[in-house]
Amino acid sequence: MPRSAATPGPTPTPSPSPPSPAPAPGPARPRSVATREALLLAGLRRFASDGWRTARIRDIVADAGQGNDSAINYHFGGRTGLLESVLRSGVARMEPERRRDLDRWASSAPDLAEIVRAVVSPLADLLDDDEGRWTLRVIGQLGPVAEVGRTVGPGPVADTALQDQLAMLISAVTARCGQEWARHRVRQMIVMLTAELATRARGPADAAPAHRQYVTDLVDWLVAGLGRQAPAPEAGPA
Repeated sequence: MPRSAATPGPTPTPSPSPPSPAPAPGPARPRSVATREALLLAGLRRFASDGWRTARIRDIVADAGQGNDSAINYHFGGRTGLLESVLRSGVARMEPERRRDLDRWASSAPDLAEIVRAVVSPLADLLDDDEGRWTLRVIGQLGPVAEVGRTVGPGPVADTALQDQLAMLISAVTARCGQEWARHRVRQMIVMLTAELATRARGPADAAPAHRQYVTDLVDWLVAGLGRQAPAPEAGPA
């Protein structure tokens, strides 16, 4: 007899796929990083208001919400290390604009006025917010001890666009009055510029003249001083 065909059974229903696991949360921000940033901001404020040499470490630590005065030593190596970190942070904030100017100059060499504008404008733009104004008040405490060789070389300015701009500024001024006078005048510029901006940073944010006019006039004044011919040498004794 012919073999009868088997009756097919019911088709099994596939089991539902397990739900995809939720994406793992990103790594938690290390507490040490948050602590360091809080100390940096607290140090900036206290250095601006109380002076970087005289601000009390315990006040900085307390402002940052910490309870151990040794936190400054742990994260920065001490008061001077904290100051250098404050300055590096301020310099880094201005770097993008300075880099853009350097990129433009690769195809079109700037004159003295353009170099001065590029040095001054990003610094003056720190007046736009509280953190920038605090930074200017700290920088202003260091201007009177500026040394051109150190400003253009090591320290917070090393390997930055600002370093390149200052080197170009010295070169442009040297063409007007010689290297000795150029270095002297650029040092004068650093002292006067940082003191002036620190003074404005301590005043009201809407102080006259308006910001754009203020920066334009400041640049014009500095260019006039930097671009003068060297004084005639003094006559020797008769």
